[in-house]
Amino acid sequence: MRAPRTLLAPATLATILLGCNGTPTAPSDLFRLALSPSTVVAGAASTGTVTLRARTPHDFRINLSSSDGVASVPTSILVPAKTYGAEFTVSTRLVAADTVTRITASAGDLKDEVTLQVVAPIARAATLAALELEASSIHGGQNLQATVRLTSAAPAGGLSVRVQSSNVAAVVPATVLVQPGAINAAFTVCTQPVSLDTYLEITVAYSNQVRTVPLRVIP
Repeated sequence: MRAPRTLLAPATLATILLGCNGTPTAPSDLFRLALSPSTVVAGAASTGTVTLRARTPHDFRINLSSSDGVASVPTSILVPAKTYGAEFTVSTRLVAADTVTRITASAGDLKDEVTLQVVAPIARAATLAALELEASSIHGGQNLQATVRLTSAAPAGGLSVRVQSSNVAAVVPATVLVQPGAINAAFTVCTQPVSLDTYLEITVAYSNQVRTVPLRVIP
């Protein structure tokens, strides 16, 4: 059977760790904490490294904590016997504004801490994603619903989209407003009675972005 692993207490570690010249290492210098990178975009991860000043004959556990919920760390890491350190992952979540959090490594009364800056992602301006019709053909005189979809939420004040029909057999509003924070808006296409199959296009435009779908109006 394998012998159980021995964990070293912080006080014991201080008496065992030796510097390069064979003298005991000062307790405040037992280990160092570092992050790479120290600045990340929200949602990305950073790698934390705890480095001992010298190897230990037994396993040594170091506790970890974060001062802000924007960054998550394991509760502790284990530095294996006869090694100089261990790594861990710092996970981050999305934030609306840049946030600085402190990552702390501690063992008893000993601790070291570093800061991690979590940068809020730059919001991309909304653009036209698609124009959808609930049907590709319709009898003249009936109405159908169309939907404008954006790539992201409309800004404060909303986003006005121009609407056009290529034939008077289908009547559409001149514009449709996507409300602030929304990603789509609906409008009605009103068709007129026709005597022959009529093929036309419904088009929406915003800035230099254009989306077009065909529509068939039948008698």
